[in-house]
Amino acid sequence: MLSRWITEIHDLNFALNEIKRLTQRLIRKKEEKRGRPPKHNPVEYVQLIVLKEFCDTLSLRKAEVRLSEFVVGERVDHSVIAYWENKPEITRCMQIVISRAGRILDKYLRKIFSFIDATKFTTWTIEEVQIHVANRIAQETVYPIGVSFLKKNIRDPTNEALPSGYGRVYADAGYDDNKTIKVLFEKGYYPIVCPNKNRWKGHWRKKARKLYRMPVNRRGYRHRGRGESVFGSLTNEFGDRLHARNEQSLQARVLSRIISYQIKLLIRCNNKIIIIDVLIIRHAQTEDKFKYFYGYYVNGRNRKITKYR
Repeated sequence: MLSRWITEIHDLNFALNEIKRLTQRLIRKKEEKRGRPPKHNPVEYVQLIVLKEFCDTLSLRKAEVRLSEFVVGERVDHSVIAYWENKPEITRCMQIVISRAGRILDKYLRKIFSFIDATKFTTWTIEEVQIHVANRIAQETVYPIGVSFLKKNIRDPTNEALPSGYGRVYADAGYDDNKTIKVLFEKGYYPIVCPNKNRWKGHWRKKARKLYRMPVNRRGYRHRGRGESVFGSLTNEFGDRLHARNEQSLQARVLSRIISYQIKLLIRCNNKIIIIDVLIIRHAQTEDKFKYFYGYYVNGRNRKITKYR
C-alpha cells in the first residue's frame, strides 16, 4: 500500500474509475411503471453525488457546472442533483457501495481486528443523525466495511453494518446487549465487549464476559481507539458539520464522505495504475504528445493521466 500523501488520491479520473467499478450492476432494471423514466441511469447520479463530496469545496451549483458533464456527459441542473440526493434508494445504494469497497479492501489488506462504534453528525440547524460504522483495523490503515442508520435497538444496526467474518471484534459498553452479542457470535467473531455494570443476565453475555476477562483480550481492547480514527479523518477533511436541510440528504452526504475515504484507500492499494503513473510521468517528454499504456494516456506537457475511451 502506497503512502497517504501521494497526489494521485485527489485525481478525479482515478476517483471516477474506482466509483464506476464499485457501482457496476448496482441498480437492476425494474418493470415499467407509470410516469416518465429518469433521463439518466440512477447509477450515474450516485457517481455524481459521491464525486461532489470527493471535491469537498463543491456545492450543488458548482457540481452542476464542473462535474455534471464530466460524469454524465451533459449538464445536469443542481435541483436534479438535490432531488436524487434526497431519495432513500440512493442512500441504500451507497450503503451497498460501502460494503463492496470493504470487501475489496479486505483482499488488499491484512486485518488485525474489527471494530464497531456509533457517532453523530450534525447540521447547522443542530439536527443529529446517528450512524453505526464497522471498521477493519489493518497494519497499514483503518477502513470502513459497513454502515447502518437503524435506530430501534442495538442488534439491528450491528447486524446490518457488520458483515460475516472472523477474528476479534471490539465494542464499547453500549453494545453490551445479549441479542447483539449473539449476532456477533453467529457472524463468526469473538466479541470483546466492555461490560456494562448494570447488566449481567444472558447466556451470550456471559460467554462474552469470559472472553473479555482474558488478559490478552484486555490488552487488545486498549487498541480499540484505533478504529475511531476514521471519524477523525472525516472530520479533519470535511469538517464537523454539514449543510443539509433534512435527514435524508444528511445521510446521503455522510455516506458519500465515507465512500470518498474508501476511494482514496483503493487508489493507494491499486499499485498497477500508480506504478504506471510513476514510470511514465517521470520520463515524459516535454512535447505535447500522448503516450498510451494499459488504457490510460499521459499528456507530456501538463503531466495529467486520463482514461482513454
